[in-house]
Amino acid sequence: MKRISRRNFMKIVGAGAAALGLAACGGSESESAASTAASQFTGEAVTATYPLANGDKTLNIYIRNATSGVVQNYHDIKAFQVAEEKLGVNLTFTHPAVGSESDQFNLMIASGEYPDIIIWSYSTSPMGVDELIDEGVLMDMDSCIRQYAPNYLAAVDTPAHEKEVLSNSGTYQGIYCFTLGVPVSSGPSIRADLLEKYGLDVPVTVDDWENVMTTIRDNEPGVTYPFTTYRNYIGNANLNLLLPAYKTSTEFCSDGNGGVVFGPSTDNYRQFVTKLNDWYNKGLLDPEFMSNDSAANNAKLVNGSSIASVLSLNSGIGNVTTTARANNPDFELVGVAWPVLNEGDTPCFHLDGGVAQVGVQAVVTSSCADPALATQVLDYFFSEEGNNLLCWGIEGESYTVNADGSKTFTDAVMNNPEGKTPSEAVLAYALPSYGFVNPMDEDAYMQITLTMPEQVEARTLWHSLDQGVCLPQLTIAPEHQNDYNMIMNEVDTYVQEMLIRFVTGQSNIDESWDTYVNTLNGMGLDVATQYVTDAYNAFQQR
Repeated sequence: MKRISRRNFMKIVGAGAAALGLAACGGSESESAASTAASQFTGEAVTATYPLANGDKTLNIYIRNATSGVVQNYHDIKAFQVAEEKLGVNLTFTHPAVGSESDQFNLMIASGEYPDIIIWSYSTSPMGVDELIDEGVLMDMDSCIRQYAPNYLAAVDTPAHEKEVLSNSGTYQGIYCFTLGVPVSSGPSIRADLLEKYGLDVPVTVDDWENVMTTIRDNEPGVTYPFTTYRNYIGNANLNLLLPAYKTSTEFCSDGNGGVVFGPSTDNYRQFVTKLNDWYNKGLLDPEFMSNDSAANNAKLVNGSSIASVLSLNSGIGNVTTTARANNPDFELVGVAWPVLNEGDTPCFHLDGGVAQVGVQAVVTSSCADPALATQVLDYFFSEEGNNLLCWGIEGESYTVNADGSKTFTDAVMNNPEGKTPSEAVLAYALPSYGFVNPMDEDAYMQITLTMPEQVEARTLWHSLDQGVCLPQLTIAPEHQNDYNMIMNEVDTYVQEMLIRFVTGQSNIDESWDTYVNTLNGMGLDVATQYVTDAYNAFQQR
């Protein structure tokens, strides 16, 4: 069993503070083969011949369940069952428990018991891919990918992806999930029926938003706190509505002049939290923003106690609208542009971590007995056949092919006899949105997600906006990764604590701001900023 260093063991266990139950991942003990994998894969690119095995090989994959509980295990999705037959390889999936994904991931890494493949957003973990490779948790996949992943290499051979899927040293560390465009599927949403009822225009500026929310709150029965929000899956307050207006971010971002700055330490961020505090004091912001989960957030929109939020197209606008219209046929929830400070400013969107891809990466671990096989299995889902299977499911069951070659989901998905929404019904057959590693098929995603004109209009609007101060996904130099993570673990915890205190008035912004910034600097923020600046410069040179 591979053990990481005591220092990093303690760091990871600290990040996963709770003592959670963890199922064994079933990885093998063949470390010697995996540790020398990079030197083994040095030949010409190999085009796979299927089946890859005779059903006598099993790969265990550790991945967060992205189906919101609709599917208990990915093996229940028919696409993976059919893929098993094609590949001749048994696929098993281990999902961390919903609500404690980060903690369970950290404990799994610290345990020394690894699956064959881990699919994760490593930018959110205490140790990045470089460090996990150095620690012997993950294998260096560069030469393996170059030899055994021709479909993946062809898929990422585009200007939009060529930089973001490489490390600073120009290597392929893993296989990314990515979109066919900018991954924007959520944004500000507001009750259009109430705007019309009170003769209000769609809000554009921050002041417009305040006027609209105040007017509706003061006149519409049942509205208590107009803007509601919730904590995200890693437990942080989702208060990003106004970030683009103030040209800032909750993380490192562009300073507008080609440099890098930590958003929460800037004067722009100070203005952002000052406005949120103002909205909190005026009763415009739901005071339960830190106790709400997404279900509670949606329930407040459905029952009319709130009239605006930042929502996804599907589980947000789609589900809320469908539920609310059962009792209110006039209910209309629409997506609008992120607010600006001044009329005429260019709207932009808030985007976390990278423009070309969503940050989820599949990497083979040191416990994998056959890294070449694991890479070929992942690569299959980048082939036309494999990606079609994962995005559309089973021809004749979940979709049909039209005369022009386009595809259409069947009534089993679009008009499910059990009353499931299209996005729920499709999960019996396929996984068309973010959830595995493959190029997401936009046509499939839109058919099951954009079933209402409001969703189509919101997506068109959100995709037309500028990316603002968002940075591409960056990779900290391996020799600095540990120091960077230690600094930022402390910084991020403090920023989140102070954001809540500033917004709720527990700490006076004017009186406490200098102390707050000095505390950040005392934690080593200046050092971390230099690491990110170096990473950004290295990204530009990729």
